[in-house]
Amino acid sequence: MKTRITKTLLDSWNYLFDCAEGQEDNAREEFLTTLKREQTPPNEAQQAGLDFEHLVMEIAEGRFRPEFVTDGTVNSVSGEVMGYDRYPKYYAGAKQIADIVRGGQWQVHVDTDVEVDGRTFWLHGFCDVIKAGVIYDVKFKTKSFNNLDLWHSYSHSSQHCAYLRCVPEAYEFVYLVSDGESLYTEAYDRRNSEPIENIIRNFMNWLKGEPELLQIYEERWVVDG
Repeated sequence: MKTRITKTLLDSWNYLFDCAEGQEDNAREEFLTTLKREQTPPNEAQQAGLDFEHLVMEIAEGRFRPEFVTDGTVNSVSGEVMGYDRYPKYYAGAKQIADIVRGGQWQVHVDTDVEVDGRTFWLHGFCDVIKAGVIYDVKFKTKSFNNLDLWHSYSHSSQHCAYLRCVPEAYEFVYLVSDGESLYTEAYDRRNSEPIENIIRNFMNWLKGEPELLQIYEERWVVDG
């Protein structure tokens, strides 16, 4: 039997042990929702991230147009309508990222089979951008970087480990993190990324100690056909 596995599931599991103090119940609820493959609407922070990523993509692909603001006044000489271009709040930060990823492929589905202890897992997901051998992931923080400690904040994420395994021709994974103004980057290659096999093995060993959760995984994550 082949079962699917995703970075979202692995990261939600890892968050059980890495969440802030007092957030344990929320972390477990989020993990259970992911494990059960339940669809939930994005929360405020997630929606902000989706909106920011969409803005980056529009700029990178040359489809962005600022809003033209006018009160209808017409220039008496040229006959042109007077007004100004209004840019969205986080345009500056989005443009920084757009300039990096311009020309790349967006939302690329990637997948591969991974063998762990005699069992096959179908590892799959969507990369934000792939360009010239680099996988880029766009992140948005709703708080200013002045209030955040970002140094190596993604070192325990399974995302770069999973996607570097899915895309053998990629040599690097780069997180592009913005607060709408400043840009923080964090890069990983295979030398400083834990093999995804180790992460999957640890996850499965933990599930074996939670029989009810293991049963949910076996039932809801099986690959059809």
